[in-house]
Amino acid sequence: MTKKIVLTGTHLTPALALIDQLKQKKWQILYFGRQTSLAGSSQPAIEKQLLPSKKVKFISISSSKFQRHHPLKSIFALIKLPFGLAQSLYHLKKFSPSVVVSFGGYVALPVCLAAKILKLPLIIHEQTFRVGLTSKLTAKLADKIALSWPESTRYFPAKKIVLTGNPIRKELLKIKPSTSSYKPQAIYITGGNQGSKIINQTINQVITPLLGKYPVYHQFGLAQSESSWQKQQNLKTSLPSNLKKNYFLKRWFTADDLVSIFQRSQLVISRAGINIITELAYLQKPGLLIPLLYAQKNEQNLNAQFLKNLGLALILPQPQLTPETLFRKIDQAISQLPSQPQRTFPKELVKKASHHLYQLITAVTSDRQKN
Repeated sequence: MTKKIVLTGTHLTPALALIDQLKQKKWQILYFGRQTSLAGSSQPAIEKQLLPSKKVKFISISSSKFQRHHPLKSIFALIKLPFGLAQSLYHLKKFSPSVVVSFGGYVALPVCLAAKILKLPLIIHEQTFRVGLTSKLTAKLADKIALSWPESTRYFPAKKIVLTGNPIRKELLKIKPSTSSYKPQAIYITGGNQGSKIINQTINQVITPLLGKYPVYHQFGLAQSESSWQKQQNLKTSLPSNLKKNYFLKRWFTADDLVSIFQRSQLVISRAGINIITELAYLQKPGLLIPLLYAQKNEQNLNAQFLKNLGLALILPQPQLTPETLFRKIDQAISQLPSQPQRTFPKELVKKASHHLYQLITAVTSDRQKN
């Protein structure tokens, strides 16, 4: 009998790691996600752009983000919720999965509600140290809650939680520290899968002197507008040939690309989302972190501090971000990192996270079949 699973959520990186496990075990996968990456944007959602290459069928669900500090936008989100719920009910009935797994974010709420109504087994995976609004709501519906970090156990009922770790892509797990005397000198710049407009703009103002010192790998972001992407390509074209050959620019780097990039890079300039933090910590790769200003519950600052306490990061707050401070912090990070860590990192937990999560899925589906 074909094993069927529905995945949902806006946090795609751990979902991609799980998808690799599921495909090895011959599961049929359906992914419920967003139509667009950002409200008001015409750019397709990251999951919609990337999942076809994994041969995973994608279903877009009508949803909108609840914003506590913007009541009118939250009312609009409530209006859209019944439509997302109806879509989820229809597609879940039609597909008839054995289990639903949520990776959080606002699109997951109607899917989890539909799973509960249809009495389907539901697992949610929480990546962060703190808990977002969607996770708080869906935790009440879930059969099991998979946690990435021991620090998160206090937020959920003990009988539901399973510590699985935060999965990273299997390609990155294979990266080994360099044993040669050669020290990598490249810099990897990323604003995550979506990209960061302010980081891109600031980098552009120092790209010439930066390329004079280091090769640069720049992930521009899949959610950035087509016009911005075209301007970035034009910028690269306008560079002198000796600098142009040192500038490796793509909208998005694959996991295979990242194996080479991480091995060659001495420093990663990034936002401080939990998934890039997990990757940097696992790989012991230094980062210069620019936390997102409006992340819920100050989440990205907390993530950045976690990596700093591992002796692997300097933090540049976005209000202080200028071309001058960025260039100065890059030199400082390269000369000072890594530093003496203030805490240890549970590397084995991350290494086995995909396997732990898959074991939880099989256990939940097996228990449901027995009942």
